[in-house]
Amino acid sequence: MGLSARLARCAAGRPRPLIAAVPGATGVRLAAEAEVRRRGWRPASSPGETGLLLICGEPGAALDEAIETVWWAMPGPRAQVRVDAAAASAEIAEALDRAVIGLADVAAQRVAAGTRPAMGGWSPPARHEEHHMGAPAGLAMADRAADRDGLTLDVLRVPLGPVLADWPAGLQVVMTLQGDVVQGAEVEVVGTGEGVAFWDEPWLAAREGRTVTSGAAARRLAAAHLDSVGRLLGVAGWPSAAARAGRLRDDVLAGRPAARVTASYGAFARRIGRSRLLRWMIRDFGVIDDAVVDRFDLTGPAARHPGDVAARLAGWLAETTAAIAAVDDETALAGDEGPRGPVTRAPSAGLIAALPALLEGAEFSAARLIIASLDPDVDQLVAAAVSPEAPDA
Repeated sequence: MGLSARLARCAAGRPRPLIAAVPGATGVRLAAEAEVRRRGWRPASSPGETGLLLICGEPGAALDEAIETVWWAMPGPRAQVRVDAAAASAEIAEALDRAVIGLADVAAQRVAAGTRPAMGGWSPPARHEEHHMGAPAGLAMADRAADRDGLTLDVLRVPLGPVLADWPAGLQVVMTLQGDVVQGAEVEVVGTGEGVAFWDEPWLAAREGRTVTSGAAARRLAAAHLDSVGRLLGVAGWPSAAARAGRLRDDVLAGRPAARVTASYGAFARRIGRSRLLRWMIRDFGVIDDAVVDRFDLTGPAARHPGDVAARLAGWLAETTAAIAAVDDETALAGDEGPRGPVTRAPSAGLIAALPALLEGAEFSAARLIIASLDPDVDQLVAAAVSPEAPDA
């Protein structure tokens, strides 16, 4: 085998996977991210950066269509891996191994044939090749309307999701932009799933009469907050800190005792809290006040830590500190206050309902930070639709 072929195999053996998560499949998404991290792979932030699409869960027709759009946006050679919501870590590892072997073989064959893998751009199927008047490349042309200051500017509808890195599974937000300012937003959940919301499992199990310790619930809450912090840091453009949050999340879920997690988490939290650049990036927008809390019936961290994106991040960090200190508590769990609020009320429904109001008037560059600072758990909505339960009086 020549040097070029060996280099092609080496490059294909360290892909940058893009993970497409399905509502109701949080557990397998976490396992997939942990496996990717164990291999030393860097996750992709966009389709153009990846040749490996890892789909976690069964997406259903609507979400599958969005995933297919991402698939055709990926450069070749490319591979697609699908794991269902019940897949174990070993199954995920085996599926990734098969994909890597296939990518390496294709890359080596292309080198041997004297061709080079495509480095980027779209590879659309034939049915997408036609050009629709007014919608080049599938994007709507800008219209014109009066903006918030009474000026007439171009209006453009820009969708975000439902398949993005560091993004709530199945969430789609379509924003109406004039210039770089959001004039309005429409939010919907794409895709269906089954089962209990992963982050709420300890509290739901306790309500069913099963024995659950306070420490088990604290462990799940700490991991949920670290997952959200990692998403926010990833969106903010701090990948090393986002990866650190992910490793801490995995350590907490793996059952590491409080003493082993506390020191490393403390250093991490101090680093995040002392970053002036990060604080400057996330302050003064996406503000939640008492009126927003009352209007959308918000609970959990969003209500306990009112203010801007920076306030919500600080709240997550503080609550994680307290939760990690309690992970070894063997007393019986009482109450129903999960990571995003009372688990019987599907509190993420309020977070999703509040998004349009929080996005309106914000700059487009701030939109994803606002969404990441709320990080609604779409699993709650899926679980509520599968097994509806009336809230406590």
